[in-house]
Amino acid sequence: MQGIFTISVKAIEKITSAAAIAGVAPVELYRVVDLDPAMLDDPDNRIPFSQLVELYEQGARLTGDDDFGLHVGERTSVKMFDIVGYAVANSRTLGDALSRAVRYHTIWNDGAEFRLELDDALAHLVYRYVDLNGAECRQDSEMTMSMLIKFAREVTGVDWTPREVCFQHDAPPVIRAHERIFRAPVRFSMPVSKLVFDRALLKLPLIEADPILSAVLDRHAEELLAKLPRRGGLTDEVRALLRQAINGGDPSLEAVSQQLNLSPRTLQRKLKEEHTSHQDLLDEMRRDLSVRYLREPEMAICEVAYLLGFSEPSAFHRAFRRWTGTTPREYRRTYT
Repeated sequence: MQGIFTISVKAIEKITSAAAIAGVAPVELYRVVDLDPAMLDDPDNRIPFSQLVELYEQGARLTGDDDFGLHVGERTSVKMFDIVGYAVANSRTLGDALSRAVRYHTIWNDGAEFRLELDDALAHLVYRYVDLNGAECRQDSEMTMSMLIKFAREVTGVDWTPREVCFQHDAPPVIRAHERIFRAPVRFSMPVSKLVFDRALLKLPLIEADPILSAVLDRHAEELLAKLPRRGGLTDEVRALLRQAINGGDPSLEAVSQQLNLSPRTLQRKLKEEHTSHQDLLDEMRRDLSVRYLREPEMAICEVAYLLGFSEPSAFHRAFRRWTGTTPREYRRTYT
């Protein structure tokens, strides 16, 4: 993978505050993870995401609280996540909020990502590490899931329970705190970490949603996304070319290869070395754009298919079902 994955230094405060309640001074945490406290002087600074994950693990060790991450998540407000948190909290529905979390999470942390996957009756909110072994990130994973369920209950005013909660790490000796927080089956040593819940919950309105503020926050968040530094590497070059070609250009492997002065075979080999492919990147871009376009009621589905470069609507329907487990029309009914 290219470069070092980072997270805002603002993420540190909730960890040190929880540790301090248990009698562990922040300076002790900084020392064991080799974190320079001067980094905290500028709120725009970022630290390696792996360092923050280690901060959680050391917080659990030093406090003697095996469920440290769960407890941090219970105390965390989504608004602590700066522009990302406020954009999520002012969304119209829970589905809107989770879609914004998926899109804007990179602004806060580019070392992990969310995916919202839908099937006939269920929604799967997946939390995936980009360059770390999820089985070794127990405290961060559990904080994230604990915070998400707390947020989703508070902002909707509905005390709902998920169908199940999955974690990549092994089961701890005692899971009473997990059962109390999630009130659902909790599964460990799973392929991915995720919340699984009834798809109908995506339509729940958010109590304090402010559509005017939401639009302002979206514009700001989009500006921040555009300013994020590029990691370099061939993957980003191909993404940039696909972005240019997606509307009316030629996003094919052959066309992209030609622009890079590479043969298609060489391009595919080099992308494989970066753990991706031309088709994966094209699908990723089309999927992200499709869910954005489908949330615009005035855009016909056939128009969305055309804008994404599909030869006919039926091809778009097949691709969209493969990406999300649902059809474009069903998705639109869920979110609009």
